[in-house]
Amino acid sequence: MAFLEFFVSKLATIFTLGMFSSGFQTVQKIKKRGTGDTPILPFVMMATSGFVWTNYGMMKGDGTIVFVNVIGCLLNSVYVLLYYWYTPNKKSVYQTVGGFLGVLFLVHMYSSMYHETIAQAIEFFGFFCNAVAIAMFASPLAQLRVVYETRSTESMSFLLSFLVTVQSLLWWWYGIIVQDRYIQFPNAIGTCLGLLQIGVFGVFWNQRPVNVAQVLQDV
Repeated sequence: MAFLEFFVSKLATIFTLGMFSSGFQTVQKIKKRGTGDTPILPFVMMATSGFVWTNYGMMKGDGTIVFVNVIGCLLNSVYVLLYYWYTPNKKSVYQTVGGFLGVLFLVHMYSSMYHETIAQAIEFFGFFCNAVAIAMFASPLAQLRVVYETRSTESMSFLLSFLVTVQSLLWWWYGIIVQDRYIQFPNAIGTCLGLLQIGVFGVFWNQRPVNVAQVLQDV
């Protein structure tokens, strides 16, 4: 069982780091074309997720969780800074980042004031980590309306969808091995949502794109 835990944790770490590094593709597009309609929210959410999961891993004494999420938090923080550098709408960056920092501050204040034992803090952070992770996994679903209207998956990344699905499946498995329901639950949902995104690619892969403006005008 120890070998299986080691093997699955390393695989999960590799695929998760691959998912985090896929943000470089988005940053390269931003450098060439500007931010356009590219949202900053996914970067901020992944940085926030990395931060809260790092805290959870430290409380649990889980070095694997700490390692991968420290890297994820740092990488996505860099993406946020690069986004801020290239976007003309810096006010939206202030509002988004400020809002998430405010939530994190309130969460830490609440945890320090009302949780007297480490077990209580772990339970609280476990629930909070689950909420952040599920929101992060569900955020790409907003693109499904565009995909349906255009009959094209150009607005989605198959590589990212694949990496999200595989890493979620591996972390789900890891959670089962270490018997941690807070790792199991969000990654089970992440696996299902990732398979849904891959299924969308299967449905619309070879269909001709439709002009979104024309679709909306017809409606």
